[in-house]
Amino acid sequence: MKKLLKLGLIIALIVSLAFIITGCSNDNEENKVQEQEQKISKAYNALNNAFSGDNYIISLEGELDDEEGIETITMAKKGENLYTNITSASQNVSMMYKDNVTYMILEDQKMYMTSEGKDESVFGEDTMIISKENLQQIYDRDFQTGKEAIDGTEYDYEEYKLDDGTTEKYYFTGDDLKYIKIIYEDGTEEEMAVNALSAEVDDNLFEIPSDYTLANQ
Repeated sequence: MKKLLKLGLIIALIVSLAFIITGCSNDNEENKVQEQEQKISKAYNALNNAFSGDNYIISLEGELDDEEGIETITMAKKGENLYTNITSASQNVSMMYKDNVTYMILEDQKMYMTSEGKDESVFGEDTMIISKENLQQIYDRDFQTGKEAIDGTEYDYEEYKLDDGTTEKYYFTGDDLKYIKIIYEDGTEEEMAVNALSAEVDDNLFEIPSDYTLANQ
């Protein structure tokens, strides 16, 4: 599950790309602002729009964990409400925290179990994927841009080289983040589709369907 943890929190890895923008003299303050606006990456804008407040939803799809067979992971927060869904070829499980109750939901079986309080082993204490302090540091100027096709569709991308030899690429349609690709030093790749990345979260996500059965009555 170590790899799942890493990929489940994949957006946090972007923080490692961040460099603090150096200052300029007061005489060139206007040029400084214009230059920063031109150089701020789409990756920063996408993350800032999603994670600068208290609400977010992010959903990733791909080969997220070879051992566990994870295919999709969705994480959301709205106010105090928390939600995580993990799907694979063998299961579809959701974990939810609402009104001081933790829910374990077996989606395929339409069954759920409850426990009082927030299960820290599921959600942890820090429920923000990227802190506001981290967002202030993601003014990364050290990236390259280009175009590349994925499944026959061409995307604009930003490419970041990390100190450990890893390359991270972020693919966009306009300003919308569509894919994340990690290329390791040995040439192996992991590719994830970004199905959702937003600060807008539907309240219905935190509702148990009426035809689901409570197992621990």
